[in-house]
Amino acid sequence: MALILVIDDVAMMRDLVRRMLERDQHSVVEAEDGEVGIAVVEMQDPALVITDLIMPKKEGIETIQQIRRSHPNTKIIAMSGHVGADGVSYLDAARKLGADAILVKPFLRAALLAVVDRLLNVGCVGHPRSATG
Repeated sequence: MALILVIDDVAMMRDLVRRMLERDQHSVVEAEDGEVGIAVVEMQDPALVITDLIMPKKEGIETIQQIRRSHPNTKIIAMSGHVGADGVSYLDAARKLGADAILVKPFLRAALLAVVDRLLNVGCVGHPRSATG
């Protein structure tokens, strides 16, 4: 269906998200931080990027902003389970600074696929996963 890049510094999380997406027939590439993720975006031009926010080297918000500048049509999902000391979610900032959607960790496969489908316009009229499928 689509090429999706998953960026997360936790290998187990990348693997989990990759398996969820592959079960839905997506092709998935992985990156362990924002620096590697940006390089993958430049080389492979994925339709969608799913990125964690708290990572070493290049954190997620900076990664989102850089992808947004260089590939403005690429869809981006920010994911995180962290909340700042003042109760403000990093996800709120990510949405304001360029993410198309957000996911709070942990999330269910159904929630991930619903956001992915919405951003990739899966389920539109004439698509195999439309209301009749």
